Amino acid sequence: MATNASASAASGPKLPVEKNILLVLSPGQEGQAWCAELQAMQPKWRLEPVLDSASTLRAVAQKQFDAAVVDLTGAESDRVRLLRQIMEHAPATLRLGLAAPPERGTVPQFDAPAHQLLAKPCNPKVLIAVLARAFATQNFLADETLKKLISSLQSLPVLPSVYTQLLAELQSPEPSLEKAGAIVARDPGLSAKMLQLVNSAFFGLGRLVADPAEAAMFLGSETLKALVLSLQVFAQFKEFSSKDFSVEALWSHSWATGVLARRICAAEEVGSAASAEAFIAGLLHDFGKLVFATNFPEKFAATLQLVQREKVTMWEAECRIYDASHAEVGGYLLARWGLPSPVVEAVAFHHRPGSARLQAFGPLTAVHVANVLSKETPTAGARGSAFVDTNYLRSLGRGPRLAVWQQLCSESLPEPA
Repeated sequence: MATNASASAASGPKLPVEKNILLVLSPGQEGQAWCAELQAMQPKWRLEPVLDSASTLRAVAQKQFDAAVVDLTGAESDRVRLLRQIMEHAPATLRLGLAAPPERGTVPQFDAPAHQLLAKPCNPKVLIAVLARAFATQNFLADETLKKLISSLQSLPVLPSVYTQLLAELQSPEPSLEKAGAIVARDPGLSAKMLQLVNSAFFGLGRLVADPAEAAMFLGSETLKALVLSLQVFAQFKEFSSKDFSVEALWSHSWATGVLARRICAAEEVGSAASAEAFIAGLLHDFGKLVFATNFPEKFAATLQLVQREKVTMWEAECRIYDASHAEVGGYLLARWGLPSPVVEAVAFHHRPGSARLQAFGPLTAVHVANVLSKETPTAGARGSAFVDTNYLRSLGRGPRLAVWQQLCSESLPEPA
């Protein structure tokens, strides 16, 4: 039987307020003034401004930084190379890039290894909010074993370029879904896949949508972001192949989980924001498995063998072999990318929801239940050994609702295109 952990026990260690932030600025008075304003607004953060590559690498070698903010304006290729060097010397450091709007479309072509790209000029309040959210969402994932595991990854998925451009448009002063659709249309493979999904039975349009801009208008900003991010994340692993593990099958299960999680949230009438967060968390809840499969192929094969031999769940086998599961790894990376806390928690704790710091119905509950129930559908293949934590549901006062959610699952789940 599942056991329910108390909210107080799951709150985890307190995150220290003091942070070391490396600021790699462009020369000039503007950068100095911006740095001074930033320091005045967040006096407990220790800021270390530098102007060139040599100073940056010396600083990284001498001190551990929680985050590095790199101005990519000007000679982007040199600064992108510097970001890559920071990643190599200090892989656990959060990396943010600053780029002027006209340059934001060109930065990704250098494959900038930044966790997030922010528009320049960047309001100090915006930067503080982005950093604070990234630090806070990692509070409950601050285990040193997990950090060490993340630092050992050789092939780390990056925040997809089309997604960063999409965010820039949707967060601009005058966002346009038509322009957002045009951004998606620049990637033929992505736009084709998105149109297939939009025209699937899940959205039930009743007519064919053939234009990405029209699809964006129909989907709305949150669903559009969810589809683009999930499709691009999975695309990063399209070359991976294994006789014992199918990326296509994982995508099918992830799609079913996202669809069902959104249905559950709709049934509970928790609002469109929570439903959208549940959808994207469901789509990405298992992408940590891809990280394991591509970075540790021998250990991953051993994990699959352990699952078959001892009939344990995948995440239990992973904890034995890696001292962490795909759930925590996925949640950690999404936190680095700046996704909302409810999405991060839903991914990180979808196998053990009673351990989450917030004990209330939300995206985590929906994804936890949807992950299990979707395995009972033809989309996901044979049922595994995962189970719904009924003690957790009872603690939320939602125990009787499980039958309703099972009925939602018994209704046909549309196949992903």
